[in-house]
Amino acid sequence: MEKDLNQTQETLIQITEAFKRTRQMLARRRTGDYLILWGVLVSLGYALSQFFKGEESLNWFWLSLGGIGWVGTILITIRQIKMTKGKVYFPEGMYIGIIWISLVIYSLIWFFIINRESAGLSGIGVSLLWLNFMMYGYILMGIFLGKEMAFLGIFVTLSSIICGLYLREYFNYAMALIFLIAFGGGGILINRRWGR
Repeated sequence: MEKDLNQTQETLIQITEAFKRTRQMLARRRTGDYLILWGVLVSLGYALSQFFKGEESLNWFWLSLGGIGWVGTILITIRQIKMTKGKVYFPEGMYIGIIWISLVIYSLIWFFIINRESAGLSGIGVSLLWLNFMMYGYILMGIFLGKEMAFLGIFVTLSSIICGLYLREYFNYAMALIFLIAFGGGGILINRRWGR
């Protein structure tokens, strides 16, 4: 009798773990869409930055792209919630949202402090500052979702610093290409790997 009870208990634990893995897989399956969206937007931003005259119009351009990205992110999230409504328990989602919100607030504070204090950052320096705040977010997401996200953040961080140091004349074009490859390609690979 006790043997049957232990075996039943083990079976229930295995079933619970299988359900948990299935729920996590369902919640993660559209993560690549976020990467594709932001990869296209940031790549477009870097490619078109060459044509802006004046810092103010360039700042508004990037803020507009950021706004489009946030709207797109919200729409993808809403679609994902609707697709998995009642089927998925994914508590990490709340933590990821909190991390991103705090990261955006933190980066805005530092951006305005640096701008106000005239710390001598060039356009490339400001770009690297914002970019590395974003990549920190991907490294944090890698903690929750899988190493692929962290590797993506590390790759873009290192590539951007190398471009900022050695390819200053072609920085925007190099960054457009890096984002298109890393986020567009990374998003497609993650969607395939984690299942659509």
